[in-house]
Amino acid sequence: MKCLMWRQHRGQLIWTVLFLAALCGLAAWVGVRANQWITSYDAWLRALRASDCPLPGQRGTSTVHASCHFLLQRYPNGFQSAFATTYNFAIPAFEEGVPLALAVIGALIGAPLVAREIEQRTQLVSWTQSSTRRRWYVTKVVVVGAALAAVGLIAGIANGRLQHPLTQGGLTSSRWVWFYSSNLALAGEIVLAFALAVAIGAWLRRTLPAVVAAWVAFLPLIFASGLAVRNFTPTKLTTSPSHIASSGGGWGIKSGNGVLYHPAGQYWPLQAIFLVVLLGIAVALFAAGWYATRTRAV
Repeated sequence: MKCLMWRQHRGQLIWTVLFLAALCGLAAWVGVRANQWITSYDAWLRALRASDCPLPGQRGTSTVHASCHFLLQRYPNGFQSAFATTYNFAIPAFEEGVPLALAVIGALIGAPLVAREIEQRTQLVSWTQSSTRRRWYVTKVVVVGAALAAVGLIAGIANGRLQHPLTQGGLTSSRWVWFYSSNLALAGEIVLAFALAVAIGAWLRRTLPAVVAAWVAFLPLIFASGLAVRNFTPTKLTTSPSHIASSGGGWGIKSGNGVLYHPAGQYWPLQAIFLVVLLGIAVALFAAGWYATRTRAV
C-alpha cells in the first residue's frame, strides 16, 4: 500500500512542495522588504526632524528652505499612501490568491483519487488485492488529507507572519481582515477542497467534472461556514466603536443601538472553531465519498 501511494502521488507531492516553498519564500521576501521599508521611513522622519523640516501633513511645506524639498520628495504623499503604492499587490496575491490556490491544489489532488481509478478501470486490480476497498480508501484519504493539512498550516503561518508588517504599514486594518487567509483557516480550507473533490469524483466517476464541481461548491461552503462562525459564536456589545480599537482590536459584527464584536482575545478560539467546522464538513464529505465508492465504483 505504501509503495502504491508513493507511485501514484509522488508527482503531486513534488509540485505541491515546490508551490509551498515558492509561496513561503515569496511571503518571507515581501515581509522582510516591508519591514525594511518601514524602517527606512522611520529614518526619513528622523532626518526631517533633524533638519527642522515640516513633517508630512503639516502646513507650510511651500515655504521651507531648499534642503527640505529634496527630503520631502522621497515620500511626497505620506506614509500610508507610499506604502500602499509599493505593497498593494500583496492583498490579491496573498489574502485572496493563496486560499484560492490551495483550493485548486486540493481539488486537483482529490478528484482523481477515486474517479481516476474508475476511469482507467484500475480499481479492478487495486481492490482485489490483500488490502480491502475500505482500507484502500481510508488510508489514502487520511494520509493525503493529513499531508494537505500540513501544507495548509505552513502556508497559513507564512501568511500570518506576512500580515503583521502589512498591517503596520496601514495596508490592512487588523489581522481580522486576514482571518480566512492565515494560520489555522488555510489548513481547514485545503482539506475541505480535497474532501469535496474526493466525494464528487466518487459520485460522478469523472475527474475533470469533479474538479470543476469542487471549485464551484468550495466558495459557497467557505462563505457559509465563515458566516456561521462569525455570527453564531458568543460576541460582546459596546456602544462605543472606539472601545473596540482601544481594547486591542476586535471583529465588528453588527451595528445598531450598539456594536456587536468579537474581542481581540477571541481570535485563536475562533480560528480553532472555524478549523473544526471545516474538518467536520470534510469528514461528512469523506463518508459520502466512501458510500459512493462502496456502492457505485464497480
